[in-house]
Amino acid sequence: MIGQPLRRHALLLAVVVGVVALLWLSAGLQAAFAEALASADAFVDRHPLASRLAFVALAAVSAILMFFSSVALVPVAVYAWGTGETVVLLLLGWFLGGHLAYAIGRFLGRRVAEHFVAARDLDRCADLLSVRMSVAEVALVKAMLPAEAPSIVLGVLRYPYVKLVPVLLLSELPFALWSVYLGRALVEDQRLAFVLALLAGGAVFVVVAHRVARRR
Repeated sequence: MIGQPLRRHALLLAVVVGVVALLWLSAGLQAAFAEALASADAFVDRHPLASRLAFVALAAVSAILMFFSSVALVPVAVYAWGTGETVVLLLLGWFLGGHLAYAIGRFLGRRVAEHFVAARDLDRCADLLSVRMSVAEVALVKAMLPAEAPSIVLGVLRYPYVKLVPVLLLSELPFALWSVYLGRALVEDQRLAFVLALLAGGAVFVVVAHRVARRR
């Protein structure tokens, strides 16, 4: 359960490193990046509300669809709105996407799942999550898995809604802060800070994933 997401996140990390390395090594790409930031900032100035709504909507989509990520938009958002507002908008989008995925699992996914898995087995898994595991433990497991999967599974297992909000907050806030900090370092061309933050975040993720795997 943990191994596959680790490989996926490692691949994503490698792609980010490769793209950023190309950006730093190419003066032409740096100029294009700066021009893209300026163009995006001008668009945001002309359409302040629409641009924010679009960013939130894309962040919500990224929490549901595995092939789309809103992280690539974070540097543009940081450049346009600053770190604080970007964190709020990113979390808002992820929260909306998480709630939508939970609703899909609860009202549609459960019916589909019962065609393949006995209801008593689903109830046993639900008992494990809602009774035997703390909110913090569920949040850690969710943080290790692809964003779209855990919320749907929580809905299928009818995880108590009152616990869903703290699970989303605990699992998504660290990633939001990390993404925004990396975006800020990239926009401000703070290369050492970017590399150190990237390595630190990756190391923390691997350590936590290893402990979760050993515990469960």
